[in-house]
Amino acid sequence: MRKIFAFPLLLFLLISISTNVNAQRRVDEVDPYREFLNELSEYRKLCRNALKPYRYDGAKTTHFSYKEYNYRKEVEIGTVQDSEYRLSFNSNGIKYDQIKVEIYDKPSKFKARVLLYEKDGVGGNEFTVETGPMLEKLKEVKREKGVDEEIIERMRLKKLYISYVIPAIDREIEVDPETGNEVKVVTKGAIVLALGYSNI
Repeated sequence: MRKIFAFPLLLFLLISISTNVNAQRRVDEVDPYREFLNELSEYRKLCRNALKPYRYDGAKTTHFSYKEYNYRKEVEIGTVQDSEYRLSFNSNGIKYDQIKVEIYDKPSKFKARVLLYEKDGVGGNEFTVETGPMLEKLKEVKREKGVDEEIIERMRLKKLYISYVIPAIDREIEVDPETGNEVKVVTKGAIVLALGYSNI
């Protein structure tokens, strides 16, 4: 009778040991994507620190994949109308070709939207920008278009539309060691944006 119970117990112990060894092996192997997410967490902290002395209002991490054509990813942020805002960008999550950042007063579906700010060569760096100069640029464009000065003086930036322009890249091809088939390498990047407002 003891022999009957000994075999299942021995089998259970072998499976447990094997499972623990495999689990430990997976923990010891660094998952590149998990490592990338940990890095982004650090970039968010740096981004938030760059807002000082502005009060933190939120953050947004935008992930993207490089493609064989240029394209945009747009992010909308809302603002409290009478407050000055600081936007802090951290682009250390961009490991491949640099991107372009454009900030508009309206979403991309509007042809008459105004480009308030642009920065080219974004990748592996940090920078901040305030809404004060953006509002002045919007007012200047409206003056040039003949908008009444009384209307211009009441203008506020209620929302901002951040457009990330991702350039086309040649896709890398790798051979899958298991199947021998050629597969396209997915190249990804991410940019962190933190937002803060003047609390005075």
